Amino acid sequence: MTVLISVALLVLTVAVALLFAMMGELSSRVPDPGEEQSVVPLRDATLGVAPADWPDALGAHMDRGRRVLLVLSPVCATCSKVGEELSHLATEELGDQYRLIVSSGSAEAGAEFVSRHALHKIPHYVDEGGTWTVGSLGVNSSPSALVFEEGVLTDAYTFGTFRAIQQKLQTVMTGELK
Repeated sequence: MTVLISVALLVLTVAVALLFAMMGELSSRVPDPGEEQSVVPLRDATLGVAPADWPDALGAHMDRGRRVLLVLSPVCATCSKVGEELSHLATEELGDQYRLIVSSGSAEAGAEFVSRHALHKIPHYVDEGGTWTVGSLGVNSSPSALVFEEGVLTDAYTFGTFRAIQQKLQTVMTGELK
């Protein structure tokens, strides 16, 4: 009888341990809703810098008015979600203020990311190895949103969804809050 109770207790202990392991695995796959909505200032950006030269692919007039440069990477899961969000937006909804840098290990991977998410409607530059983004702006994080005024980097954020950063930027772009 004691052996039977010991075996039952052992089986129950193993079952509980497996249950907790499965719950831990499940919770690691379900994103925290607050995390997706978070917008956090980016610490590694070099605020106040004005790049000497802009990649031609970003289009003209990066040094005029207010512009937002989104930095995404093909190896970043959140960046893929942001890419999906952007692909569903109309060009008019994005306006002329947004530009995109795809920082990737290779030009092919960056081009494939742009193609997969149908991001051709946004002026974009594939930054192979992230050399321009890191060298000119000090940014080595994605997804990032970099705000430029008259070509000078004034604000930088990391974010979980495009909607979250869009809401934050509405206050920044209108000059209300930082």
